[in-house]
Amino acid sequence: MNVARTLSPVLFTLAICASAAAEDTLTFRYNDAEVTKSGRIIAQAESGVILETPDSMQWPILADDLLAKKQTPGEFVPLNKQQLTEQVLSELPAGFEVHETAHYLIFYNTSKAYAYWCGSLYERLYRGFVNYWKQRGVNLTEPTQPMVAVIFDNRQNYAAYGQEELGDAAGSIVGYYSMHTNRVAMYDLTGVDAARAQGSSKRDIARINNILARPEATFLVATIVHEATHQIAYNCGLQIRLADNPVWVSEGLAIYFETPDLSSSRGWRGIGEVNRIRLPQAKRLVQQPGRKLIPQLLIDDDQFRKAETALDAYALAWALNYYLLKRYPDNYANYLKHLAERRPLHDPPREERLAEFQQFVAEDLDAFEADFRKFIAGLR
Repeated sequence: MNVARTLSPVLFTLAICASAAAEDTLTFRYNDAEVTKSGRIIAQAESGVILETPDSMQWPILADDLLAKKQTPGEFVPLNKQQLTEQVLSELPAGFEVHETAHYLIFYNTSKAYAYWCGSLYERLYRGFVNYWKQRGVNLTEPTQPMVAVIFDNRQNYAAYGQEELGDAAGSIVGYYSMHTNRVAMYDLTGVDAARAQGSSKRDIARINNILARPEATFLVATIVHEATHQIAYNCGLQIRLADNPVWVSEGLAIYFETPDLSSSRGWRGIGEVNRIRLPQAKRLVQQPGRKLIPQLLIDDDQFRKAETALDAYALAWALNYYLLKRYPDNYANYLKHLAERRPLHDPPREERLAEFQQFVAEDLDAFEADFRKFIAGLR
């Protein structure tokens, strides 16, 4: 979801030069409270600014909510691993511990075994994601900070944590990635089973793997992988947080990578497999005559947010990404590189999305859609 869309791109400027030699301190209204944060302004428009703080959080602030602003000499410096660990722990309820991996800080108040299992899953996904794009000529960057995941012991405590950002919806989903905090939050999917695995031995982790490899757990694990994919994409430069990222791109890519691979301890062989959950819906849609699917998908983000159209939109987003990565891999890679050049608060007209897609992928959208429908209808 484009949090920054409420900030108009009028008079858009990047503030990197101004912030490079100074630290910005802003006082503003947030959730009916007055807060003061220091960091660097990464974008500004007539209607507001986006402030990035050293903990990698990004704060979209409307001009009407901005109460005070000052600059002090100094260079913006992200928190190091130890500083970030201390800050996140200070924000969480008592009882949380941290598990470190090569690219993640995993904060948990559930079993150590479950934290280790998630760490292994995330690192395998990270390696698979980076290698996949490297093989297609898209060189990603290392995250500037460890990526943060917060794992709660149960759904109730997780829902209370997510209430501020998601409201009551937090209790209805198993996890989410926040573009505001740059963190993934979720709860222990094994429930009471995890309580029997308090250690971090291979036997404990194998027990968790067996629980989550059950067919009934497939969708739950896929959701966790989906949200982790968003986090990697935004931290490795494939996408830019709070920029104009078409939702069909963001969600379709996350679904493309979400197929869980719990049988391997190293790789991620599920990348690019047909998504068996989304395929039936996608096939039904492409076999229906009538309205054009592609133009609407390219420009209309709202269909992903409406209950009556969301299932169709997600299925088509996966299908289009699958089709592009199989039939137009080079074109799509170049299109993604182009999107990654966008900065926050640059919000082009929806018609520009069509022109960009035609420029990088396919000029004749009618012919493109005809082949897309045939391709998806033929998948087994």
